[in-house]
Amino acid sequence: MTTYETNVKKAFDSQCTLINKGEHCSADSEKLATIGRAIGHQIRVKRNEHEYALYTVSETRPETPDTIIRMAKSARARLTIADESEVPDEFDAIVESQVPHLTYNDEEAKENSEFVERLTDNGTHNGLVVIAPHGGTIEEGTDRQAEYVATQLAAKGVSCWRCKGFKKGGGALERWHITSPDINEASFPLLNTIINRHFSYAIAFHGFDQPGILIGGGADHALKCEIRSAIQQAISSNIAVKIATASDNFNGDNLHNIVNRLASCHNGIQIEQSEAARDKHWQQIAEAIVSVYDCKI
Repeated sequence: MTTYETNVKKAFDSQCTLINKGEHCSADSEKLATIGRAIGHQIRVKRNEHEYALYTVSETRPETPDTIIRMAKSARARLTIADESEVPDEFDAIVESQVPHLTYNDEEAKENSEFVERLTDNGTHNGLVVIAPHGGTIEEGTDRQAEYVATQLAAKGVSCWRCKGFKKGGGALERWHITSPDINEASFPLLNTIINRHFSYAIAFHGFDQPGILIGGGADHALKCEIRSAIQQAISSNIAVKIATASDNFNGDNLHNIVNRLASCHNGIQIEQSEAARDKHWQQIAEAIVSVYDCKI
């Protein structure tokens, strides 16, 4: 891990990629290069031993001194335990190149409010990759679903990439979440080993704060319909299962979405699930996914 001391400052009004973006920051490109990072990469910013978070460098600009990074108020709020109304305009911090912790097991990550990356992969399989970028307590239950699918299809060599983030007392979402189209393999060492595998299929488990289940991604409509039918039959409840449209905020159809980038022809499926769906029906949903892909790979 390489680092540098920084002064976090307010974003300029002209920085459109930062305004109202709680996960974004800007930095000097030459300074970033000294720690092996660049525009589009993720970094850690650490204010002190209790306040730290992940960010995507959404733009670069020359700074004097070159250690300055800039954020909107919502992004600076991720680095304070105070009320958002008390977020300072600027403060000192440390920029770190390392995104996932490289040595903690899951229990150690939980105990230390950390973020880890996991990969199950035989090095050659290219049929299906199952992912959960926001596991742990970021979008709780999603990593368990991904692991279940991979376990059930282990005889076929299915690959499984997931990240797990934790924070004691709550707030893992605010600390560790990186939106899927922003996830850059340069910042995730294990993801980087499979990014060019060109899997026939990829599926991502997610959680959101809306009711029901939303099936999106870059895959064709027929596959989405098949998955919707399988989930509806599996859960047998009043939870609505919907296929995302272009107007849905979580439709997952962005070609930069990591699930679409992992799949050949952007053949990715993104499943957004309410807390109730993940809590009460996590296994039935995962079993439905197994039933769909078992005959395809």
